[in-house]
Amino acid sequence: MHKDLEFLREIQTLDQRLKELDSEIASLPRRIATLETALVTHRQTVERIKSEQITLAAERRKTELSVQDFRAKVSKSRGHSSEVKTNQEYRAVMDEVAFAEAEISKCEERLLQLMENGEAQDGALARAQEALAAEQAQVDAARASLEARTTADRAERDRVNATREALRVQVGSDVLRRYERVSKLRGQGLAPIDLEACGSCRVRLRPQMLQEILARPHEIFVCESCGRLLFLPPQSSEASLTVDAQTARS
Repeated sequence: MHKDLEFLREIQTLDQRLKELDSEIASLPRRIATLETALVTHRQTVERIKSEQITLAAERRKTELSVQDFRAKVSKSRGHSSEVKTNQEYRAVMDEVAFAEAEISKCEERLLQLMENGEAQDGALARAQEALAAEQAQVDAARASLEARTTADRAERDRVNATREALRVQVGSDVLRRYERVSKLRGQGLAPIDLEACGSCRVRLRPQMLQEILARPHEIFVCESCGRLLFLPPQSSEASLTVDAQTARS
């Protein structure tokens, strides 16, 4: 095997690993965003309950003010009752007092209901915040794990790339340019010979080329279909390739 092909086989393995690492590193923001979506429902629940509490508190204050107003009316009406001159006027004042006291009773009943609702909302908020905190802890742990993995991936990428660069200088410039050009176009620039075909595009090699590969094992051959540099895997025997070439020729 040509020495450049030996180096390129190692480089191609490293290139594949670099692609995997780049994909994992690039996926970090998306994976973290996916984790964050798990918190959305919990946060919305907390915010909804807080909004309901604000509405409830506003209604409670309004009802309390109504009670104060009606009590003031009762006090004012009772104060005027001693000043009335006729029974009709007195009955009118008492009707006003009765109406105000009835409204006070309604308001007090509503206040009691609002207090009960408030207690229920306090409990619901506490549970929602507890669920949010638990989910947040899980998300934080998962995020920390992803970030640690990404840090390790970046460190590995630096090591792999350094090894790759050290190998690149061992390869002839023309061969390296062809490998990198085809790799960029087709994903891989190197392909094994699988029986009598290119191991990547699966197009059968011409019998003459198979004979030339056997006759000149230290030269570089290119797949006439996909342009990848061809190599004979170590586990493939020359005898097997010879049989395939003879079979194809016949």
